[in-house]
Amino acid sequence: MEKVAFLYATFPRPTETFVRRELRALRDLGCEAQPFSLWGGDPEWREITIELFPKWKLLSLIFWIPFWAFCRPQPFVQTLKSLWSAKCPNLQNFNETFLGLGFALVQARSFAKNRFCLIHGVWATMPATAAFAISRLTGIPFSMGAHAYDLFRKGGDWLLLNKLQSSSFVRTSSKSSAERLKRLGVSEHKIKLIRRGLEFFSKPSELRLSVENELRLIAVGRLVPKKGYFKMLEIASSLMQRGLSFELRIVGDGSLKKPLEAEIKRRALCHRVSLLGMKSEEEVRSLLLDADAMIFCGIIDAHGDRDGIPNVIPEAMDAGCLVLSSFHAGASEAFVDGVSGFSLDPEKPLEWVQVLEDFSKDPGLFSKIRRNAIQHVRDQFDVVKTASALGRCIRQSIQSSKEP
Repeated sequence: MEKVAFLYATFPRPTETFVRRELRALRDLGCEAQPFSLWGGDPEWREITIELFPKWKLLSLIFWIPFWAFCRPQPFVQTLKSLWSAKCPNLQNFNETFLGLGFALVQARSFAKNRFCLIHGVWATMPATAAFAISRLTGIPFSMGAHAYDLFRKGGDWLLLNKLQSSSFVRTSSKSSAERLKRLGVSEHKIKLIRRGLEFFSKPSELRLSVENELRLIAVGRLVPKKGYFKMLEIASSLMQRGLSFELRIVGDGSLKKPLEAEIKRRALCHRVSLLGMKSEEEVRSLLLDADAMIFCGIIDAHGDRDGIPNVIPEAMDAGCLVLSSFHAGASEAFVDGVSGFSLDPEKPLEWVQVLEDFSKDPGLFSKIRRNAIQHVRDQFDVVKTASALGRCIRQSIQSSKEP
């Protein structure tokens, strides 16, 4: 397969497990995917060389800005005009946009010389901005990923509409995000709904409670508003009031750590709920195998941000956990409600409590649901299948760009 540049904001990033799995799977399938990390990262990952962008190169913009203004005046001016066609949603996006544009101006000629046939911006923010600008300057086609954060938070990225219109295809991983793309005017044939795949499948032990008469619950994700952790603590408090014996482990770190610690103390949950902090991918897998049920209480936060399908949901299903998930956005798309998991309203904690109470009393009644979840993950979330689908989209896009 022809050379393809994959642009990341930071690679590798501990919380972005699926992009690492996908890169490796694509390369194993024969795709010559070269990763570029625009903002920090490591120079190598699993014997794959990562092209890191040194920030000092931005000093060379004093040369590249007049160079492109003279050599490619029309696309150069059009790209700058795009900045005035929409309102920048926030300061972070402002900084990401200009770093992406700076990367593009500095690196575009190198991309052309290296004969990349396609540039893929893994995220719709900084990486897709860089891909969009390089494409305009060099004529190399580009594609992009667009996931929940990119599409919903404060209305989406600054140059989102321009990038969506110009891209060869747009990859997303949830139906809710695909529907958002349609509402933004992206033609249906450009939208590629490809799930996020798992690299390894577990072999869970017998599907019973890990500890007799006690539920081991787990939640995994950054400690940020959209994850709905305060709703989760409300559920935990109700479980305790009902006299249910349980332990809830919360894996992750973030801005809400101290407020959550205070809320755990206020609700007298210190002996039931523990914040474990950030864990490695291997440690998370081990914790999931040791858990009975995974709960995800995702909400739509004050900025409109929400999750698509959190990686942890299929990971928990694979580990044999009973999955209880919020019905917001794409979270419960990972399973069939009542068949391989439960889709519930975070505003109705007693619904969650009832399922967990029934599960605690007779876990055998839920064995079929847990087995269905394990099989569903193997059918729908195998990274070889998902990477193959993305590879086909890349090949088709490259072929179309060569046609007269």
